[in-house]
Amino acid sequence: MTIYYLYKKTHRITDLQYLGQTIQDPFVYKGSGTRWMKHIKKYGNDVHTEVLGIFDTKESLAEAGIWYSKLWNIVEDKQWANLKYESGVDGGFQA
Repeated sequence: MTIYYLYKKTHRITDLQYLGQTIQDPFVYKGSGTRWMKHIKKYGNDVHTEVLGIFDTKESLAEAGIWYSKLWNIVEDKQWANLKYESGVDGGFQA
């Protein structure tokens, strides 16, 4: 059975945040968002990782990811590196 993690990363120096998902260890996995990866390359991987949920289906992951995406307005708020909602499907989807 595949386990899906929904996580929030916060850069300790700049406070930029990133909402993501992975099937890997979320404390080791850096993330994959374009803006987030450029930020990590520039400022280093000094991040705090918070696991928001652990799911056994992509559907439950997607539901939680979209809920958090809307709650925190991750696409519009410049405190977030996300360019799309986190839906658990290859880079999320446009808001």
